[in-house]
Amino acid sequence: MADDIPMNPVKNKGGRPLLEDVPRRNEHLLDVATGIFVRLGYNATTLDRIAAEAGVAKRTIYARYPDKQALFFAVMRRLAERRVIENLCDDDDLPLREGLRHRARQLMEWALTDSELAIARLFMVELAHFPEMGKALWRAVEDEQGESMIEYFRSHQRKRNIRPANLNLLAELFLFNIYSFTNRVALHQRDKPTEEELTAYIDNMVDVMVGGIAL
Repeated sequence: MADDIPMNPVKNKGGRPLLEDVPRRNEHLLDVATGIFVRLGYNATTLDRIAAEAGVAKRTIYARYPDKQALFFAVMRRLAERRVIENLCDDDDLPLREGLRHRARQLMEWALTDSELAIARLFMVELAHFPEMGKALWRAVEDEQGESMIEYFRSHQRKRNIRPANLNLLAELFLFNIYSFTNRVALHQRDKPTEEELTAYIDNMVDVMVGGIAL
């Protein structure tokens, strides 16, 4: 049984894991749970399986998460945070059109990796059953990536490269065009676009956007 599987953390003299070891153990548990949720989906995943693959007692999971749903929510929040790309790219000195192409390509190439497509599929399929959590997690992604894009557009507005516009809306439209494409690939399990197809999509998307905002 899972409760009989020994744990391997360093212990103090009282037999309990060292306090500084707790975050590492929780990260390991979330890593294992993430892999299983992505592989099997929410319904087919059990805490027994997670405990067995993590090499911990099931009571260790219950000490942190009251039930499977709470663990799933923790996994999804962690994935949402990891799906945010910090410092999209150092492209502020590029012309507007080139900078947008650079950012779009970086985001799309990352979102089209096998691991990110699997995570996107998990988000879309499973979060339909938890709509409020899904909205909160997507807002977390949008807020951070959106802030980066808003600041990018603001910098070009200060340089008088783009006309006065709703920067929040520009950022939202840019990200929507990125993820609507990659999410379709994930959800329908379509073949990934060829390099030529990806380049054509990015060029067309950026040309339309720049055509509407450039001075």
